[in-house]
Amino acid sequence: APENPALPASPVAFVQVSASARRLPVQRAIELLRSEAKVAHSQALEQLAQELAMRKDEGPFDQVINAIQKMIFRLKDEQTKEDDHKNWCDLELSKTDASLADKQAKLEELGVKIEGHDATAIELQEDIQEADKMVAAIDAHMKEATEIRRIGHMENAAAIKDAQDAQVAIANAISVLKDFYKSSGGMAKEAYELVQRSKDPVDLPNNPATWDSEYTRVADPTAQPDGIVTVLEKVSADFSQMESDTKAQEASDQEAYDEDVKACKIEKARRAQEVEMKTQERKRVLQKKMDMDKEHKRVSGEHEATVQYLADLQPACVEGSSTYAERRDARAKEIEALTQAQELLQNAFEDKAVKSGKLLQVQQRRLRGVIAAF
Repeated sequence: APENPALPASPVAFVQVSASARRLPVQRAIELLRSEAKVAHSQALEQLAQELAMRKDEGPFDQVINAIQKMIFRLKDEQTKEDDHKNWCDLELSKTDASLADKQAKLEELGVKIEGHDATAIELQEDIQEADKMVAAIDAHMKEATEIRRIGHMENAAAIKDAQDAQVAIANAISVLKDFYKSSGGMAKEAYELVQRSKDPVDLPNNPATWDSEYTRVADPTAQPDGIVTVLEKVSADFSQMESDTKAQEASDQEAYDEDVKACKIEKARRAQEVEMKTQERKRVLQKKMDMDKEHKRVSGEHEATVQYLADLQPACVEGSSTYAERRDARAKEIEALTQAQELLQNAFEDKAVKSGKLLQVQQRRLRGVIAAF
């Protein structure tokens, strides 16, 4: 039989085959995405599968590919935002940890300095009290020494006066005795005491009425060691020695008193200056301690605020069901799977082998492998 010419291809059949061929890889992709979304617990894949299911009949693969690209862009945007958030968290955590360490070090340093100022203030107060006690003791000592010196001076003055009076009295007595003994011939007169006698002796009666007995004088008044004049002269010499010794004692006592008073005044002045200087120094130390107490309170408040800020960072930067690395890796796998799925869909009809279903099967296996790896 003659070969009859073949009928031209029906445009209706072409449309039907084209539509069917277009829907088949999309449906397979949707099923695979849904299956792998359940296995991987990926909301992104599940959401993509839903969007593909809603748009599978709307037109060519461009709509599906656009949906995949939007999902990839969204995942990348999420990753970028999380990277920025992670960088911000790392910076804030680092700054907060450094601030806590710095403030803790300051608190410890201030604590040591405050304790040191406390100890210094106590030591200065003890020194001031000791100096005040010494000043009081010096005042009491000077008062007692002055009273003793006054009494000693009065006693020495009285002793000197007694010795001088005794010497005058003894000198007068010696003078009287010497005059008597010289006039009676018991003592030789001095040359200046001799007087010119008359050549004619005075006539006296043979038996004067007053010469009824012979006069017998005592021993030589100047004889050693018992002559009266000699004894009196020795007593006078003893009083003179007592006067000299008392004057020497008075001079020695006064000199010792003056030296003691001088030393006490110097020590008192030194102690008084010490009290004044250490009182001023203690005021400065207490002022520094007060300033450091305020600084310690301020730093302590900042430390507490920093601790609270660190606690506030935990939910946003540390706590959670997954770590940043886990989310980053999971998102990277999603993006990789979506990228490969996009490539599979873009190449779905480039080869005529699609009509026989061979290329589609190969692409499905590749897509399944990518998603399984994800």
